[in-house]
Amino acid sequence: MEPKDILCDSGSFISLTTACLDPILYFLSEKFRVRFVVPSMVRKETVDYPLEKDLKQYAFSAIKIKEALKDGVITAVDMDVTAQTQRILRMANGIFYVQGRPLQLIQHGEAEMLALARALDIKHILIDERTTRMLIEAPFSMKDHLAEEFEVNVMLDRKALTEFGALTKGMTALRSSELVMVAYENGYFDHFDELKHEALEAALYKIRFSGCSIRFDEIEEYVKMAK
Repeated sequence: MEPKDILCDSGSFISLTTACLDPILYFLSEKFRVRFVVPSMVRKETVDYPLEKDLKQYAFSAIKIKEALKDGVITAVDMDVTAQTQRILRMANGIFYVQGRPLQLIQHGEAEMLALARALDIKHILIDERTTRMLIEAPFSMKDHLAEEFEVNVMLDRKALTEFGALTKGMTALRSSELVMVAYENGYFDHFDELKHEALEAALYKIRFSGCSIRFDEIEEYVKMAK
């Protein structure tokens, strides 16, 4: 069975480690041969920088991610995708306009992640941040959301959207909460016996408060699906 690659951003690992749910990475790696791939920048952001700067609030997460890198559950890839990253930044941040000004929707880290996914032909990306996911999955819904948020008309550059859509075609965006659900469905919580359903609900709330952008109604729906 070939490994299944998932390209991951910093926020998802921070959510999982902060919620003490990072063993799910090991569980999925062993059960399904999932390989969690990160750009070298993610390793620097989540491991090197917190440990070198002695950032106490991020140190435990950094240590756990470093251990997963050492164990081969997470693989860091050092590839120069600068040109493609800049192209994605220009495209994504030129899709929507408010009062004649382009909205800056994604940052360098998200653009680098998409560029690397395309370069490595990885179809699944793990990203907890809502904006990039909506750009990939539901750009027109995002336009309506932005118009409601800013209470102004939001203009759309269809050429930029078409180019961005072509680049991200075939990509599926996952959240760390969805990894929790997959783990639940495949027995990760079974050792809680009769409390495994309550453990799932607690884990989903914990990961929400650890940074994953999952709504309360989505948690309720997940919990109902698991019954």
